[in-house]
Amino acid sequence: MTLKHIILDTDPGVDDALAFLLAFGSPELTVEAVTTVAGNVSQEKGHRNAKQLLEFLERTDVPVCKGAVRPLMRELRHAEGVHGETGLGGAILPEPEMKSDDRSAVQMIHQKADELGKELILVAVGPLTNVAAAVVGDPELPSKLNGLVIMGGAYNLTPYGHGNVSAVAEFNVWHDPDAAKIVFNSGIPMVCAGLDTTTHPDYRMGVEMFKEIEALDTRRSRLVVDLCRSIVERLKGFNLHDPMAVAYLVDPTMFKTQRCRVDVETRGELTRGMTVVERRHHRVVEEEVNAEVIVEVDAERFHRLIMDRVARG
Repeated sequence: MTLKHIILDTDPGVDDALAFLLAFGSPELTVEAVTTVAGNVSQEKGHRNAKQLLEFLERTDVPVCKGAVRPLMRELRHAEGVHGETGLGGAILPEPEMKSDDRSAVQMIHQKADELGKELILVAVGPLTNVAAAVVGDPELPSKLNGLVIMGGAYNLTPYGHGNVSAVAEFNVWHDPDAAKIVFNSGIPMVCAGLDTTTHPDYRMGVEMFKEIEALDTRRSRLVVDLCRSIVERLKGFNLHDPMAVAYLVDPTMFKTQRCRVDVETRGELTRGMTVVERRHHRVVEEEVNAEVIVEVDAERFHRLIMDRVARG
């Protein structure tokens, strides 16, 4: 088994919390650092949540670094209406005692890229503000890394690839489309877990799966239940957005991807944050492909991974 070294860039976030549990519960991955970004909640809340989750997992050895407090060129627009006032749904965790790392998110990304080079993969499950700032700060960064896996975008490659914050845009990209545009055009090899699959009814956590987790009645499963309960009750299920991005790294054989040329709309009144896929096949040459988008998932294996690694641990 080849160990994959990752930095988890996150805006915790209910589904981010599940991604934490999966990343730290997977022996295939070693988390070099956690970097936080404003998105689902403010930087302050998200950073606190990250430290609470690390303490829950007894992984206070992992550095956690503060990142962007707002998008590159826009005002902060959080999603507390979905994730709850704290960002962690109904979960209540002790106030964290661990200290934040003195390095910023960008400094940590640069340092680890210099140390690990092609052994390092960035995993961004929030807005791409930190990643974009790291690229701008070191234009050689894309060639240093093994790659980038994101949760973000709505690519219209499946019937479920439409927006969730607008008709055409997914929240993470919509929140900071200027950053997303920089990253998609940076040359970093990218794999994208977008709404095309994360909202597919066959891949989400259904009520039956939630009840199965609830029946485990362990410290870990109770956290998952507290995180997800209000959303499951309101929406009759839970979309496993961020865990899907981490799952791709754990076992990419569960996924089918499509190679695409993707750009990001930054100015449209109705289309801000739209991930625009070039569909004119005669216009796309191999050199212009900049992303692999997940279009199909082995639902049985994916759900088994979530049960084993997230719920049971």
